[in-house]
Amino acid sequence: MSVKDGDGTTSQDGKAYELQIYPRLSLETASCCILRVTKEATAASVIRDAAETLGLDTRKLYVLAEVKECGGEEWVLESTDLPVHRVLLWPRKAQEQHSQKEGFYFLLQERNHDGSIRYVHLPTVGNEQESKRLVARGFLPPQQEDLEDLCNLPVLNEDSILDNLRIRFQKKKIYTYAGSILIAINPFKFLPIYNPKYVKMYENHQLGKLEPHIFAIADVTYYAMLRKHINQCIVISGESGSGKTQSTNFLIHCLTALSQKGYASGVERTILGAGPVLEAFGNAKTANNNNSSRFGKFIQVNYLESGVVRGAVVEKYLLEKSRLVSREKNERNYHVFYYLLVGASEEERREFRLLQPEEYFYLKQENFMIEDADDLRHDFERLQQAMEMVGFLPATKRQIFSVLSAILYLGNVTYSQKSSGREEGLDVGPPEVLSTLSDLLKVKEEPLVEALTKRKTVTVNDKLILPYSHSEAITARDSMAKSLYSALFDWIVLRINHALLNKKDMEESVSCLSIGVLDIFGFEDFETNSFEQFCINYANEQLQYYFNQHIFKLEQEEYQAEGITWHNIDYTDNVGCIHLISKKPTGLLYLLDEESNFPHATDKTLLAKFKQQHQQNHYFVPTPVMEPAFVILHFAGKVKYQIKDFREKNTDHMRPDIVALLRSSDRAYVRQLIGMDPGAMFRWGIIRASIRALAAFNEAGRRWAAKTAGVVRPNSRVPLGELQRSNVPIERMYRHAPMLDFSFDHSEERPLEAFEDIFASCESKKKNKNPKTRQLIPKNLLDTRSLKYVVGLHDRTTKSLLHLHKKKRPPSISAQFQTSLSKLLETLGKAEPFFIRCLRSNCLRRCK
Repeated sequence: MSVKDGDGTTSQDGKAYELQIYPRLSLETASCCILRVTKEATAASVIRDAAETLGLDTRKLYVLAEVKECGGEEWVLESTDLPVHRVLLWPRKAQEQHSQKEGFYFLLQERNHDGSIRYVHLPTVGNEQESKRLVARGFLPPQQEDLEDLCNLPVLNEDSILDNLRIRFQKKKIYTYAGSILIAINPFKFLPIYNPKYVKMYENHQLGKLEPHIFAIADVTYYAMLRKHINQCIVISGESGSGKTQSTNFLIHCLTALSQKGYASGVERTILGAGPVLEAFGNAKTANNNNSSRFGKFIQVNYLESGVVRGAVVEKYLLEKSRLVSREKNERNYHVFYYLLVGASEEERREFRLLQPEEYFYLKQENFMIEDADDLRHDFERLQQAMEMVGFLPATKRQIFSVLSAILYLGNVTYSQKSSGREEGLDVGPPEVLSTLSDLLKVKEEPLVEALTKRKTVTVNDKLILPYSHSEAITARDSMAKSLYSALFDWIVLRINHALLNKKDMEESVSCLSIGVLDIFGFEDFETNSFEQFCINYANEQLQYYFNQHIFKLEQEEYQAEGITWHNIDYTDNVGCIHLISKKPTGLLYLLDEESNFPHATDKTLLAKFKQQHQQNHYFVPTPVMEPAFVILHFAGKVKYQIKDFREKNTDHMRPDIVALLRSSDRAYVRQLIGMDPGAMFRWGIIRASIRALAAFNEAGRRWAAKTAGVVRPNSRVPLGELQRSNVPIERMYRHAPMLDFSFDHSEERPLEAFEDIFASCESKKKNKNPKTRQLIPKNLLDTRSLKYVVGLHDRTTKSLLHLHKKKRPPSISAQFQTSLSKLLETLGKAEPFFIRCLRSNCLRRCK
């Protein structure tokens, strides 16, 4: 498969793209059909042209399927899907090569009249089951035994478990059961076991009837939800690099395919675009993983009681902001910075004032060399394509890239002591960096310099302006960069949730069920562990406790209640470790919050308080007196944490004067990101749009009255009851929480026109019953109702760190994380769980 024009060079928009279509399911066929199509060509038109070119029977029905990773994934395109848009998300090499061996191509397959797809070959899993039956009957010689379920091992110990997993892995069987738990070993390569024929094969089968597979877990979860009318959840755990994120993608693919009977749903297509966006902004290279997720996410797929997908929600947890300004050796910053700097066009480089990666302080700390420039350019193209799929307009993308550039320039701000001995304070520079930063953020340079060098303190009777020390100025600069990036990431998640929103999500009367998939950071133990690893490992302790409760404690209590003879299983109870970290009032997190509120406290005094309170605790291991560290005995082993910067990272909030500076920006998008709460900045814009919409509604009513009665009544009024029944919810808008500022049209200067179009669209949708002329709300716009709903979802698990609190301190990072983790566990506690444990096959990330 390739996308090239006639002379072999990559085609530009408006030119023809070359597609290679393989007309059968068989991977061995060498024949293909080459078509030249435009970027906007639909799957229906490609199928029609391919059938004519190949001389196929046009009376039959065909579908076009996108195959990825040599059959590792297979997506059936709907008639309105755009194949070329899919190709632009493929790896660069797959776009350039014509060979089917590259693993990315399109298949033309015949479809039955009932809508099912006619597959050519028998599934591999079915053959394996038949082979087992023949072995059992003596028709085939027995092979080296490998058990699908570890519970069936005659001897259960560590050696027998590892031997069985090793034997299965060598046979390319990466999945094994341990009862209802699925163990998944990351092979660091794709296997051809994930296309729709496997979804169909595992559909509505009891767990264990077929070869272990991640689709079996998805299937039993889906049908358990429908049969029991109970929400389900799938908890994926494992260390970094064990394949948790890819397992999540496979689960979402299967869960939506089950609902749509083999066709990719709108939710799945949106998540397909959302995945590269979230990875670009939330993933980075670490010592153990080239594409490590530096945030946790919970994807909740919502279903009607009939089993049809109706929407989804993405919730994120604990973005690692400190990575933005500092990292360990052999690690990188977030992917998106390298994509932008290497992949941007010359025009974009001028617009965003981009430099080379090594010229930015926030990027050159790791002393890396750009050796994968071609891949980074392709990844930037893939990111832009994915952003379009989620609904980002070109103007919105430019605003995002401008903020990213400003964040990088913040790292290049330097400080030095004033040359004049009489004047205290710092000189800030270089001048060209400040000028560029002022232009990118659209703020005045003088207040920018003041915010970066001075602190405003309000007392009872006066307002004091004090100069920063050198270390305080560096901290304020980095805090501004981290808070901007965190707000940008929150905003992107908010937009993705809107793209996944179904209008029925806002109707409380609609009964629904859900399946949640949790992909959260694995247990971490690096050479240097800090506050981030402390929070991550605490989350893993809580999930391990949740696992223990469901697998051991609750099961044993149920057996005892029913009088079943049962010998209690001894398991490692980690309640003591959880209490050490989070039990009031002396848990480590509460002691951390106390010390964070003391102005004269230091990391040294914090460590002393830890040791004083917990020196007798079994789970707290003291270190030598002079070492600024402490050790916790976790369920997965001992981890040493360096106390340095614990307090600073726990109170990582943007100062009010910096918030005020950014809220004075002439760029609406920057003001949106620095809103005092989700919606404060655009409250009046919404109200003005509502008033305009109401005026347009009244004018439309007068025109209708004049048309039907022939009498013009200029002073006619809409009765209050009619107003309340209209689609302009003025009264409710005043009563409910304010809305977030979104201006998604191409001009920042005229944001209200977009909202006027929204109100017009709402009224048109209600009154116009003709589907051909019905006006729909574009995905790139938010109406007030959906905006309230999405912001409400956004606030369930995360609160902006940019809140400007006048009377009390904002909540600490650890307090916010505990709150979001508690809400997650509450959601999981109301659902029936399944567990997937991911393992790395080797430490070098090599495919074997």
